[in-house]
Order: sequence, then C-alpha cells, then structure tokens
Amino acid sequence: MRKKIKKYSGTTDSFVKSVVPAQIRTFVGTLAGDREPITEKDFTDAELAQARDAIVRSRKQQVASKGEFNNSPIDETVGYTHYANKENRKSDFSVLPSDAMRNTLGKFRYKKTPEGRLVATDNYDFKDDLVKEGGVRPSSAYKEMSTLGKIGAITKDTFAKNGFQSLPSRVGSAFIGDTKRPVKIDLGEAPYKKGGVVRGNGIEKRGKTKGRFV
Repeated sequence: MRKKIKKYSGTTDSFVKSVVPAQIRTFVGTLAGDREPITEKDFTDAELAQARDAIVRSRKQQVASKGEFNNSPIDETVGYTHYANKENRKSDFSVLPSDAMRNTLGKFRYKKTPEGRLVATDNYDFKDDLVKEGGVRPSSAYKEMSTLGKIGAITKDTFAKNGFQSLPSRVGSAFIGDTKRPVKIDLGEAPYKKGGVVRGNGIEKRGKTKGRFV
C-alpha cells in the first residue's frame, strides 16, 4: 500500500505557500512521494493569475498572427514563451516567485467548460525531460539504479555537461521519471466568450468569428 504523504493544513499551509514558490513546493512534495492530483488548492491567487495571464497572452499572439477575420480555431495550449518572465525561460533552475507556474506547469492545455470556467490540464512528470539535449540519459536509464547510483549518475552528468541550470530536471528524471501526477486546475471564469477575440488585457470584443472560441 502506498504511503500517504502528510500535508500541511490551515495556517501552516498558508504560510508555506506565502514563502515557498509553487515550483519548489510541488517538486519537493512529489520527490517525497506525493501522487495526489494537483488542483487550484495547491496554488496561491498570485500563482493562479500567472497561468491565466499566460493563457490570455497565448490567445492574443495567435489572434495577432491569424489576422482580424481569420476564424480558424485557437490552439488551446500554453507554451514557455507565454509566461510573463521571459528572462528565465531557458532555465528550470529559477526559484523566483514570478516563475512559479512556468516552472511547475510549463506547457499545458486548457479549455472552457460549458459552465464558463477556465480549466488547465496536464500531467506533472519528468519523463525524458532533457533528452532533447545531446547525450542526456532518458528516464528509463535510472530505473534499475539504486539511490546511490542515481545520485552518482546525476553528479557525473551535471559536472560533465556543466548542467547546473538543468539540475532540477535531471533529479526529476531520476527520482520521478514517468510517474505522473494529474493536473486539473480551475482558473476561474474564462475571460473570453464564444464569438469574440481576446484583445487588450484579456477583454473580449465581438468580431467576425461566428461560433468560435477565440
């Protein structure tokens, strides 16, 4: 039987969230064995706002590139470049509160529910997180290793590749790998409606996109 991880509650939980950014809370909790679904309850209001802002930014960029009267559907995906803090987007080592959602969710899908809620979905895992880099071990390479073996491999690869900026992903690949934590986050009321385009600060204006979510 899987051991259930004890979570903080009440005042203690609020305090931890106020001083420790989401990317650290989620990473450490998952390393410790927490496999519970990740929801909006795991984030502060400011962190949830980062995800909402990234969605608005993604939609605005797509509308701008498509043109005013292009009614092709929007790709409801957020990428790393859609987060506000672009200075650290090439590194997963940032512990800044401003990088909380970028370094927790990274890329994610979202949808508007029939009730008008904006819901982000994803899986939190580290399967082959760095294999795009030449010579990096896939997650499967760690499976038969002991804990000491994993630590040794991580240390060797980090120094050999000067990979300190990607160390969290390397640790995640070794100790979390493809073990998924489902992500389903209610981000509140969607800031757009059927039949319009997102402009300005996420404010919808009616356009020529009949029957589309834009």
